[in-house]
Amino acid sequence: MVLSVLSGEKPVTDAIAETKISRGTYYQLEAKALNAMLAALNPIASASESGRADLSAAAARIGQLQAQVERLEQENRRTQRLLLLTRKSMRSPVTTGRRGRLPKSALLGSIPSGSVRSRGLKAKAMSSAASIPTRAGESAP
Repeated sequence: MVLSVLSGEKPVTDAIAETKISRGTYYQLEAKALNAMLAALNPIASASESGRADLSAAAARIGQLQAQVERLEQENRRTQRLLLLTRKSMRSPVTTGRRGRLPKSALLGSIPSGSVRSRGLKAKAMSSAASIPTRAGESAP
């Protein structure tokens, strides 16, 4: 009956005449029905026994959510800072300020002169001597 009046299907006078109740009783029923519908749509109000919204419970829940947001923002800042520091520490520790390969003089400057050249020549001579084919019974020169 109340829903048919609220939807505009019937006028209030027809609903009162059909149910044989007074106009005041109808409006009381309508108010109770509207409060019940609103309570069903409000999860905070539907949790309470009276069906009315408990503002202190809602304020407490809002406080909890705000505290959680603050904690998550702090954790996010901490994680971002750790990521930045990790990326910085993973960079190559030696930088020349130049792009590309290092020049030979920079590479050879750290090794005593002469030792690289003499080692290289000795190794080259040894490898070429071993690769000369010999006939059976002859020794390599």
